Amino acid sequence: MNPFLINNYVSPDYFCDREKETEFLIRNINNQTNTTLLAQRRTGKSALIKHIFYKQKKSYNCIYIDLFPSQNLSDFVNLLANSIYQSYQKKKIGQRFIDTIKMLRPVLSVNELTGNFEVSIDLSERGNADKTIAQLFTYLDAQGEKFVIAFDEFQQILSYPEKNIEALLRTSIQNMSNCYFIFCGSNTHLMNELFTNSKRPFYSSTSNMTLHNISSDKYIPFCKTHFKRSKRSIEEDAIVFILESVSNHTYFVQRICHELYADGYSKIGIAEVQKTIQGILLNNEMIFYQYRSLLTMYQWKLLQAIALEGKLFQPYGKEFLQKHQLTATHVKRALTALIGKDMVFHHNTTQLPFYEVQDKLLALWFKYH
Repeated sequence: MNPFLINNYVSPDYFCDREKETEFLIRNINNQTNTTLLAQRRTGKSALIKHIFYKQKKSYNCIYIDLFPSQNLSDFVNLLANSIYQSYQKKKIGQRFIDTIKMLRPVLSVNELTGNFEVSIDLSERGNADKTIAQLFTYLDAQGEKFVIAFDEFQQILSYPEKNIEALLRTSIQNMSNCYFIFCGSNTHLMNELFTNSKRPFYSSTSNMTLHNISSDKYIPFCKTHFKRSKRSIEEDAIVFILESVSNHTYFVQRICHELYADGYSKIGIAEVQKTIQGILLNNEMIFYQYRSLLTMYQWKLLQAIALEGKLFQPYGKEFLQKHQLTATHVKRALTALIGKDMVFHHNTTQLPFYEVQDKLLALWFKYH
């Protein structure tokens, strides 16, 4: 098996570091404290949650719900119901769950892609949705067992057309005694608005944690070990080159190492890493050109400038504007658009805030072209 996982979690053997974050989350769970987890996209927050679940599976029932595809309250309810059912359909909890929601006339069907059973609930009226959410949470809380529920991309609820979603969820959650929550999100601005604005229902209701990139002193031995186990070797300079190329960003480090491993090199130096990176960029070139077609000329130009800078601390600074032949007016408008399109990330929780391109492969492509 390729030890450098990019889309799933298997076991702690293939999971790098996050020891402090794991300890923090488990401590919160064991002390009945809900947590807000902020993280840039693809920094491994989903894998961290599944790592926590792996470690806590003997003590808690764990449910993971990705809200990214949801567009309204009905979607939220069905994702929640499906996650409960699919997690426990072969256990008594799952059967009791179906019996409990029979009054809601659930429809069981088979997903053509996964082959798994899915449950859907007709929520044509808003009142039904409100009651159903309360029923689902009440059902879990009444099982006499402990649950950990992780909502990924929780900021998605702010885009729902229905009003008072936050108050509805907060009311249901605060009355639960056997369920503990982890609210994850990649949009730090919206997540902070949800949890740190004193006028909003979730204000001061959780313990907060920000997920940063894994340090090189943790990643270097991790990479060395997994290549060595397969009787291969990788030079430390080559690992450092990978880490510096993608700013230690978890997904992209894993992606490059995954491809290096797949390429079958027995000895890996910087030359092999460069060759593998070039192959990845070539395979993704059509995607990069598609990005370009979705952006205006000024947005694309600014995106390229940020990529070349690596970290942009002063987007309106004279030196930056002159270097890339930009104007402050164009930068302001384009930067807002790029952040909104999730092409640029604003690190505003550090001592020196900065901007960077989200897709590290795209940033490398700009540098190589």
